[in-house]
Amino acid sequence: MELAIVGDLRPRLLTPPSLAVVGGFRIVELVALALCESASSPTIYIDGVDLGLPFILRDVCRFSLKFGVPDDVPKIDVGIAPFLLKSLRLDCGGVKAELGTGDLLKCDRLSTYADLIAANREIMELALAKLRSLGVELIKGDVGGVVKGPALIWGRVHEYTYIAGPAVVGPNAEVLPFSYIRPGSALYYGNMVRDEVKNSVMDAFSYKEHLGYLGDSYISAFVNFGAGTTVSNLKNTLGPIRPSYSERTYKKLGPVVGEFVKTSIGSLIYGGKYIGPLSHVYGLVDRDVPPLTIFKSGEMKPMDPSKIPTLLERDLSRFGLANYKDAYLRLLQELRL
Repeated sequence: MELAIVGDLRPRLLTPPSLAVVGGFRIVELVALALCESASSPTIYIDGVDLGLPFILRDVCRFSLKFGVPDDVPKIDVGIAPFLLKSLRLDCGGVKAELGTGDLLKCDRLSTYADLIAANREIMELALAKLRSLGVELIKGDVGGVVKGPALIWGRVHEYTYIAGPAVVGPNAEVLPFSYIRPGSALYYGNMVRDEVKNSVMDAFSYKEHLGYLGDSYISAFVNFGAGTTVSNLKNTLGPIRPSYSERTYKKLGPVVGEFVKTSIGSLIYGGKYIGPLSHVYGLVDRDVPPLTIFKSGEMKPMDPSKIPTLLERDLSRFGLANYKDAYLRLLQELRL
């Protein structure tokens, strides 16, 4: 079977939208999981380029991933693809998918990363239930803390930690001592996390090793939170949060943080904000920060272009991915245009 995942999510990040994480897994993995019993090793085409990002379900439901979308293959919109776990027949506001038999499911298309966070816990529960039905061993990591509720633990959970499922702790991810991981949390791969995380996605190789709260947020790959970084996900008025990139509102929503972002010690980030890829932020972040920007004391300064290759190489080489530097540079150049 061949199919392509197409479409966009807002705000724009470097990672192809079909490789975004929701429910603990990449969207392309959720499609393969939904087809696991009806299609043998499907070939899935996606828009974008190979960035060396890991896949944690590649050995569970085998699929072939190809970059570039041919004209002659069936296409499914990225914003409805996660709901294939509910039904292979979808109608999401006129955006449809017909990949099998069964009841036609009505749903709302996911258009933004905030929408992914809003649907994150539901998708995670569906994905974990599907994995259990396939006989996949969900707890096979080093678990020294307490785990309550459904969870996939393929990394390490240190002593004096509490995980309330549904939750995903992927391969090479670590939950450090004295941490509280609340429902909907996804530590995808190679993360280091301490303190409190709630209903948030952390893509591969992102670190939050110190004190601070992270709730209802989307954290892209290669991000580092300095000690004391905390996000807000709720207004003092308890009113709706409307991010700049969405027509919808949300009761609880933290920031969407792009790839390679770094926060200083003691950073405080308002709910619903967007921090673009390869930006560095200091102190109170009360507004959106564009890509390739240094934000400090309420002022924005463009990143020095001559330093960008060095910054990328330092980050990527830590994880054996330095040969992908040029691919990221090209994507960053597109963001600058």
